[in-house]
Amino acid sequence: MRNQLKILIILYLCLPLSALTAEKNDHATYVQHVEQGFVFLFQGNNKGAIDAFESALAVEPKHYEILHYLGVAYAQEKFWNKAVEVYQRSLELKPDNIEALHSLSLVYFKLNQWADAVEPLRKVITLSPQHARGHELLGKVYLKQRQFSDAVDVLTRAIELKPNAAGSYNDVGTAYLNLKDYPQAIENFTQAIKFGPPRYAEPHYGLGTAYLRMGERNKSKKEMQIYQQLQKEYAEYERFTRLTRTEPNNLQAWRGLANVLMQQKRYNDVVPVFQKCIEIATRQRMSADVIASFYHGLSQAFINLNYPKHAQESVRKAIQLAPNIAVLYNTLGSTYAMLGDVRNAIPAFRKAIELDGEQPHYHLNLSKLYQSVGNHKLAKEHYQAYEHFLSKQKKRK
Repeated sequence: MRNQLKILIILYLCLPLSALTAEKNDHATYVQHVEQGFVFLFQGNNKGAIDAFESALAVEPKHYEILHYLGVAYAQEKFWNKAVEVYQRSLELKPDNIEALHSLSLVYFKLNQWADAVEPLRKVITLSPQHARGHELLGKVYLKQRQFSDAVDVLTRAIELKPNAAGSYNDVGTAYLNLKDYPQAIENFTQAIKFGPPRYAEPHYGLGTAYLRMGERNKSKKEMQIYQQLQKEYAEYERFTRLTRTEPNNLQAWRGLANVLMQQKRYNDVVPVFQKCIEIATRQRMSADVIASFYHGLSQAFINLNYPKHAQESVRKAIQLAPNIAVLYNTLGSTYAMLGDVRNAIPAFRKAIELDGEQPHYHLNLSKLYQSVGNHKLAKEHYQAYEHFLSKQKKRK
């Protein structure tokens, strides 16, 4: 929504403002309120934008664009009925305003008024056949109305316009599922997973349901387990996010959020969270081991983002705080290996093994390095150690 607002605001500001020259005091006041409203809207201050646009329209009420932006601000604050009212006023002044028609339909969707959303959306795609968002929303409306064949037709067109839209694939899959066309449902849910974010839960539920109805219980069970795990992660993410907002110095909340983000492989998002953990833990005088664990987490995030130098800097800080923790040296060795610095990587891995010689993957990492420099004897020794300690681990489990 923020990107759409940027585009709308830029388009409006590109209009010939010379026509808005303050020849009269009331018109100058109108312009002042409009400009302030755009500033507030762009800053995310929706209540300020509402006051400014309402003040502008009190001076000059017949501006369909400003009525639309007022509706956007109302909608962002979830004042749905007020948004409907001003969108309708905007459309009375300009009935073919595509964005106002789409915005009105979206509010009807939020209000569960499916039937009311259909007509303006049909008008959107009639006026603009390439309007992908109009097709997507109409498809969702048809799903809610259980008009599954119509949903397939409209959403298929939406996918033609936006071929990588994971949500549309998921919605088409849901429509096919209800039409009992399970192979088509499976194909579309699979595409939703392919194009969606890494932890997209809903298509797995759809796949599990489709497989179950086809009698493939093992596949169904697997997908449902994935779905449940992802739903659990999402619930944890929401819980920790709320906690960090309401209790910004709650270290356990920040730690929990970091753990969830790492599980979700959202490495860009987790970097500032680990940095926040370090800041709070340092301020609260937590133990060196605790602070080192956050630096290590930060290093792991940088490794996954393919920033070995940043990762190395972070893990070195961890080692300064906790010099006897084996995993830190293993991570340090990994950063050297990523940089092609075998000479420093080998002693780092050897230090990890010195501190904890029964971790199989420390031996595996060292074996690979020795293999890369042609020392096959030591490579073989450490690979055998890897297999031995891995076997012991499995037996303990």
